[in-house]
Amino acid sequence: MAFALELVDPNVLLACATVVLATLIYVIFGAPTAQKKDAKRYPYIVGMATGNPKYKVTQKEALAVAMRAPGCDGIRDILDRVYSNSRITTRYMAVPDFTPTQREEGEENFFPEDSFSVPVQQRLVKYKEVAVPLVTEVCKRAIADAGVPLESIHKLVVVSSTGFLGPSLDCELIVGLGLPRSTDRSLIGFMGCAAAMNGYRIAMDFARANPGKNALMVCVEISSVHTTFKDSVNDAILHAIFADGAAACVIAAKTAEEMPKGTLAIVDDHGWLMEGTEDGITLAINDDGISCTLSKYLPQYIAKNMGGFVDGFLGKHNLARGDVDFWAIHPGGRRIIEEAQNGLGVTEAQAADSWAVLNTYGNMLSPSVMFVLDRIFKRHREMRARGEEGYKMGLAFSFSPGVGAEGIMLRQVK
Repeated sequence: MAFALELVDPNVLLACATVVLATLIYVIFGAPTAQKKDAKRYPYIVGMATGNPKYKVTQKEALAVAMRAPGCDGIRDILDRVYSNSRITTRYMAVPDFTPTQREEGEENFFPEDSFSVPVQQRLVKYKEVAVPLVTEVCKRAIADAGVPLESIHKLVVVSSTGFLGPSLDCELIVGLGLPRSTDRSLIGFMGCAAAMNGYRIAMDFARANPGKNALMVCVEISSVHTTFKDSVNDAILHAIFADGAAACVIAAKTAEEMPKGTLAIVDDHGWLMEGTEDGITLAINDDGISCTLSKYLPQYIAKNMGGFVDGFLGKHNLARGDVDFWAIHPGGRRIIEEAQNGLGVTEAQAADSWAVLNTYGNMLSPSVMFVLDRIFKRHREMRARGEEGYKMGLAFSFSPGVGAEGIMLRQVK
C-alpha cells in the first residue's frame, strides 16, 4: 500500500483532499453563497388604507360651536383669528355636536347642551363605541389592498393616545376581522403624534424576525370625545386643529431580490429626544378627559432641532438632505409644518402633501403622517406605471411628548 501511494502524484492527493474537505463543509454548514451579503430582509408596506368618521366639519361650523360654548369668555375675542389662521378647511369628527345640520334622525349629541363637562369614563365608553367600527373597516381595506390572506397575519399592533380600554381594540379586531386567536398583540399609547413611528418599529421587527408572516398596524384617534372648552389659549388651539381619523397598513419583510421592483422599503428608523424640551408636548388623563398641552415654544424647539435630527439620520447612510426626494412631515398644525420647513430648508412644494392633509383633515395625531405617506405612495405607483423611476428615497417623521422626533427612512433597494 505504501508503494502504491508513492506512485500517486502529490497534486492529485491534494486535489482529492480538497474535494473531501469541501464535501464535509457542504454537509455540515450548507452550500456557500455569493448572495449572503444581500440576504438582509427589508420591511415594507404591502397594503395601506385610511379612513375617517362620517361627520365632515368645516372650520366655520367648528368656530360657531366654540363661540357659543360656555367657559370661553376670556378667549372669545381670539377664536376667529385662531381658526382662520390654521390653514385647515375641514376636519372629521365621530360625534355630531359640531355639525348639527348633519345629525341623523334619532342620533343625539354626545355633549350636554349647556356644558362640555363629561366624566372621562363616559368619554372612553364613547371612544370605544365609535372607534371599533372605524378601525375594523380601515383594517379590512388595508388587508384587501395588500392582497394577503388573514391567516398570514400573525402580529397586530394597535396605536392610540385617545382611548384606554381593557380588553382593548386589539381584542375587538381579532374578533371583527376573523384573525387567528393566536395573533400576537401589542398596544402603544400616549406617544401622541409620533405613535405611528413606534408602531412601525414593532411591526418591522416582527416581520424581519418571522419570514413569511405579516404584521397589521393600525392607528386610531378620536379626539372629539375629549373636547373641553376652558378659558385658555391652549384650548383654543386644540379646538381649532385636532380631529378624528384612522390608518392601517400590512407590513412584510423580504430580501431585495424577493421584493417587487420599485418598492419603497423601510430601511431604517431613527429617534431623537430633544434636550430641554420637556414642556413642548404633554399629555394627561384628567377627571374630564384626556388633555394635551402644547408649549408656545414648541415651534422653536422643532426649528432648532430638526436639522440635527435629520442630518444624523442621513449620516448613518452617508446621505445628505439633497438626496431626499420626498418629505412626509407630520401635519400637526401650521406652525409645526412651517418650522420643520425652516429647520430643514424644505420648500412649500416639497411639503405639499403635509399641507394638503392638514387642510382637509386637520391634526389627527398618530394617523396623520400615514395619510401623508398614502398620498406619496399613490403618486409613486403612478410614476412607476408610466415607466418612470419614481421616488428613490425619502423621510417620514413626527413628534412625541418629550419632545421626541421619530422617523423612518424609505428607499428603493432593487
